[in-house]
Amino acid sequence: MLEFAWPLAALAGVLPWLVARLVPPAPPLAAPLRVPFLREARKWQQSAGMGGSRLRHALAIVAWLALVAAACRPQWVDAPAGVPASGRSMLLAIDLSGSIRDVVMSGVSGLDVLRRTARAFIAGRAGDRVGLVVFGTKAYVQSPPTFDLQALGEMVDEAFIGLAGESTALGDAIALGVSRLRIQPDAERVLILITDGSSTDGMAVPDAALLARQYGVRVHAIGIGAPLPDTAQRTGDGLDEAALKLVAARTGGLYFRADTSAGLERVYEALARHEPVAGELRRYQRRAELYVWPLSLAFALALAALAASAWMTLARRR
Repeated sequence: MLEFAWPLAALAGVLPWLVARLVPPAPPLAAPLRVPFLREARKWQQSAGMGGSRLRHALAIVAWLALVAAACRPQWVDAPAGVPASGRSMLLAIDLSGSIRDVVMSGVSGLDVLRRTARAFIAGRAGDRVGLVVFGTKAYVQSPPTFDLQALGEMVDEAFIGLAGESTALGDAIALGVSRLRIQPDAERVLILITDGSSTDGMAVPDAALLARQYGVRVHAIGIGAPLPDTAQRTGDGLDEAALKLVAARTGGLYFRADTSAGLERVYEALARHEPVAGELRRYQRRAELYVWPLSLAFALALAALAASAWMTLARRR
């Protein structure tokens, strides 16, 4: 639907007419102006005729009306849409360390499973502000909490293994999430952690869990891939479920093991129950500015008037 944000600007359309009606003409000269080439000027006028001046006059009127239309700020307004708005702020931290290369679930690579898991979670949080943290050897904020979940999903699709390094700084990712969420209200501090391995770098996981508990940040952990065997000689050889369960227990969150597609569905359902999206709707209308079109028309008409004037000048010289 077409609307004008500043419709009162249309009153400027009558300004040329008011000036012509109300402003007195310039007083005549005290002495007559002598034109030595008066006869030649009359010939030019007869050869050019009155069509040129009428054309310029018409172009000027249309150009002025186009400028007035642009000043009214035309907009194309879409139909009102409702978006659920809980206003909860949360961060999604995804593991992009090198160990995910070895993860395969039902014939799907670990990176694809990670992306699918993150996208599905983001898609289900309409109305929440969701941010993105990526971690490997270091942890980085890819996006602060935002309502633009579509752009956030595109960031997840563009993420790749090794983006933040080859190691797994699980504790650093939790600590970074805490530093970003601690300024939020107590009920809105939520960190979703998706990882396939165990911590091999950075801050110790138990210390990071205590830090999250101190600032009231709930950490929900989602583990993908094979768990760390009891006979493992070193960390990083599999999913450290014990550490993830410890983090979830100390912070009041939940731990999920996503080993199949059905398991992922249960994860989403459980998170939706634990962190529900409020049913309140926020109404909004998308507006597209259209003033550039009448403004471009006025510019084109001005160029046409200049071209017509130049053409008449050339015709007179001939």
